[in-house]
Amino acid sequence: MMNKVLLSAIVAASLSAEMNDDPLRATLLMDRLEIQTVSGTPLVWDLSAYVGKDLDKLYLYSEGSRDSQESESRNELLYSRAVTPFWDLQGGVGYDRSGNGNRTWGVVALQGLAPYFIDTRLAIRVGEAVLGFTFDFEYEALITQRLILTPRIEIEGYSGDVPELEVGSGLSSVGAGVRLRYEFVREFAPYIGVEYANGFGATKSLYGKMEQTRFVTGVRFWF
Repeated sequence: MMNKVLLSAIVAASLSAEMNDDPLRATLLMDRLEIQTVSGTPLVWDLSAYVGKDLDKLYLYSEGSRDSQESESRNELLYSRAVTPFWDLQGGVGYDRSGNGNRTWGVVALQGLAPYFIDTRLAIRVGEAVLGFTFDFEYEALITQRLILTPRIEIEGYSGDVPELEVGSGLSSVGAGVRLRYEFVREFAPYIGVEYANGFGATKSLYGKMEQTRFVTGVRFWF
């Protein structure tokens, strides 16, 4: 995918070319909207949207899945402050929902570009008697100007069991995938890919999060 930070910079640069001040702007990126070839054929989404100016923005993040039997999602509403040209410090609230219940968190996150243009995000989630973290990063390899290969890794863990979300203490899950997209225009690109996911510890033994490999097909767009 196009790095979220680079996407913000491109939008900012195009607007700055027309205006000398710091305009208010808004962007929505649907990074993943896909069907996965596993039991139930779930619809999966991963989106981010913001409104704000160069230094200060309000972000909405939402990712999750829905199939014929149940749905689950992770949602965050965060204030974001640019602390360097390529890094934002974020804070706000998160709301997770699954088939067993829901959980509200306080969220602190660091998002930006690591060396070699690796899109990186680390989020710490503070809840009642438990802490959680998610760490994910992506890299874009341009095969041509329109054909782009994107590897992605996401790691999740908790300091204690969270039964309503069906996750256990310790390292709970790791996911790794790669997607190949073709940009008909920069704002719209269908893709295909493959993803591997596995649960660990109590998440696997108590809640049955098992090893899976799945093929995906979807579309990425932004405006």
